[in-house]
Amino acid sequence: MKIVISSSGPDLDAAVDPRFGRAAYFIIADSENGELLESIDNSSGMDAAQGAGITAAAMVADKGVGAILTGRLGPKAMAVVEKTKIKVISNVSGTVREAVEQFRADSRGGAVSSGTDKGPETTVADTDKRPGQGMGPGGGGGQGRGQCGGGGGAGKGRGLCKRG
Repeated sequence: MKIVISSSGPDLDAAVDPRFGRAAYFIIADSENGELLESIDNSSGMDAAQGAGITAAAMVADKGVGAILTGRLGPKAMAVVEKTKIKVISNVSGTVREAVEQFRADSRGGAVSSGTDKGPETTVADTDKRPGQGMGPGGGGGQGRGQCGGGGGAGKGRGLCKRG
């Protein structure tokens, strides 16, 4: 499956960009072998006055990706993605390579540490099972910021979601 990761640079060693629509680059990788398939310069999205998330969501949908890995996907972009049935994995950090490896490990049922020191390790598989504390989209109360209709994660996390 092709996956897309919001990135601050054009290669697998770049940091994951926490923004989706205004990310500097989109890296498309193969989830089977972890190889980089395409690097897309998103300078037009970075400089857009508005609609960057919607445009980016439509563009990656046209690329035939099965999952988006990013820090945060805004509500307008999420509305576009929901129509396409693309999985969304939010609150991703570290390098693009680490994010791809984590996705691959979770797809196989294993767990790989992200190498970040942000509290308890979270895998993609955990995102559907973990209790949340928060209000959901637009609310963001409690100890986290809810996304995807669920509450935020415990601690200072932002609530992960897995669509699909």
